[in-house]
Amino acid sequence: MQSLLNAPTSKHQIKGSIFLGFLVPMHAFSPTLKQLQQEHFKARHIVYAYRYLEDNTLKEALHEDREPRNSTKPLLDMLRREDLINVAIFVVRYFGGVLLGVGGLMKAYGLSLQLCLEQAKLEPFVVPMHICEWVGLGALQALKARGLKYGVQVVVKETQSTGAWVDLIGAPHLLEKALGH
Repeated sequence: MQSLLNAPTSKHQIKGSIFLGFLVPMHAFSPTLKQLQQEHFKARHIVYAYRYLEDNTLKEALHEDREPRNSTKPLLDMLRREDLINVAIFVVRYFGGVLLGVGGLMKAYGLSLQLCLEQAKLEPFVVPMHICEWVGLGALQALKARGLKYGVQVVVKETQSTGAWVDLIGAPHLLEKALGH
């Protein structure tokens, strides 16, 4: 399995419709979806697919956003074929006035991901570790920022007057970076 190190984008046009692709690590899924919905509110469709590992269980989903059924299926199929994990692909479609049909949409959405994959920097996937740490309150915000930067999940479990117990979940080498070691 492979995971993504960067966040490549793509843009192409077919019969007047514009397709914008965004391949992102899974930790950026929610902020990316929110940003795309705000920036591309005039777009006809924002479709996505993702694959991630949670509690040693593979989770996959495909959201077609009112497109014809199975027209975005190549997105999930390609993520599987490339053996990508902890990754999401978003494709924003601005309708160009010409219906593409299911086959045309399948090719167009697949091309969006293919163009992103050509720019993708990948690394072998490492099973995430889970550690619990005591963090002083003054250092908590910085830890959260480093966690976001390095793709480490930071969950505050118990807060006290001087600090907090936090759970950190991520690849071992990224945990080291997030902790500043």
